[in-house]
Amino acid sequence: MNSYLISALRACEDDIDARLALASLLLEENREDEAVELLSPPPSAVLSQGMHTDKLEPWWLNVKVKLKLSHIYKTKGMLEAFVEVIYPIIHESLKFYSMHQKAKQRRRLSKNELFERVKVLDDLQTDALFHEFRRPVSKNDLLKANRAKKLIEKRVSSKEEKINAAMAAGLDWESDDSEDEVLQQTLKEPPLPDLFKDEEHYDLILNLCITLTSLRRYSDALELIKLTLKITYKTLPAEKKDKFQALGAQIALNVTDPSDWFNYVRCIVQQRPQSIAAWNCYYRLVLRLENRLSKHNKFLHHMRGEQKDLVPPMIISGNQFTMISQHQVAAREYLEAYKHMADCPLVNLCAGTALVNLSLGHRLQNKHQCVTQGLAFLYNNLELFENSQVLANPQEDYSLPQLIKVDKDPKNGYCDLQREAAFNLQLIYKRSGAIDLARQILRDYCTV
Repeated sequence: MNSYLISALRACEDDIDARLALASLLLEENREDEAVELLSPPPSAVLSQGMHTDKLEPWWLNVKVKLKLSHIYKTKGMLEAFVEVIYPIIHESLKFYSMHQKAKQRRRLSKNELFERVKVLDDLQTDALFHEFRRPVSKNDLLKANRAKKLIEKRVSSKEEKINAAMAAGLDWESDDSEDEVLQQTLKEPPLPDLFKDEEHYDLILNLCITLTSLRRYSDALELIKLTLKITYKTLPAEKKDKFQALGAQIALNVTDPSDWFNYVRCIVQQRPQSIAAWNCYYRLVLRLENRLSKHNKFLHHMRGEQKDLVPPMIISGNQFTMISQHQVAAREYLEAYKHMADCPLVNLCAGTALVNLSLGHRLQNKHQCVTQGLAFLYNNLELFENSQVLANPQEDYSLPQLIKVDKDPKNGYCDLQREAAFNLQLIYKRSGAIDLARQILRDYCTV
């Protein structure tokens, strides 16, 4: 069978069906390299790129060929090659649907329709004999009439500017009011006409976004996610929508300015309010924003009011008050969290440190009681950790909380906080005057 197909390709190398069929047979025989060579552009493709203007597109530019080739690259783990082939197709298709969606939403009104709306204003002129007896007109019609009048004036002024510019350049002006026709000419057929009708295409977009994320092309991945959610906000199934939003939330943690992607993370938390991984993702984003986003405080207040026993918002609020040295309010938040999670080491640690910090204030009268309570919480934290210290016993790795699986696994040791703890300890030694102990800690734990 292969010999017949090879002969057919030699006779007519532009036969795409024969080329795809032969590639499928090669894949069944585990001859992936030969299939890739069969579907890849020939060496002379760059030289002959401008020779197909009046003919049909060459076979290596066919969408079916590129889809097959990208599938082989993805299977072989050649991620960069996979992205290079499939990204332009997906991106161009999404941009087409996005532009086509705008064209449908913003219909250009004709001149006749505008003049019909302006007639309402003409009927309300005050120079008539019976100007006090006006035809009843709704407020909505008056607003439309005023907008139509301004739009006519804007079009007239714009047309005059174009005529003057054409005359200054020595050109003949030809009136062209059919902007809708020009727009329709720019809306060509997308590479994938049935992009949102085929179930496999959704998975292809999601896999492409995940691959872009693993390659650290975060801006490209976020653009595809944003376009997909925007175009299919009414038709996208809830399960797939969650996957796109979850991936967008994780990518938002790695971009330079994550404020534009805060809504993705917020949606994830609203859908999974009991998920510690979702709140970890949310808090990591908030820390990067440095309290520059007012939406965060409103959302946190909303979640606190909606679910009274939700502990993560209490801890996040307490941490924020701690960072601005409002230890009394922070202690109140931590103690509220302690009512719901008394066996949580983190809650005991936060409550203990907040009470100790509060006892250092000048206005507090019962300092000794506050210090004793703080030390009691710290002792509970030590017992819950089974007397293990960070510097003495390095923390073992646990599964990284992820909202969606990516191709590359995190490196080992991401849970080990030895160096961070050692650095903080040496700062304490240095501040208290124990310079030698600070140097020893740095030498033992922070030297590469």
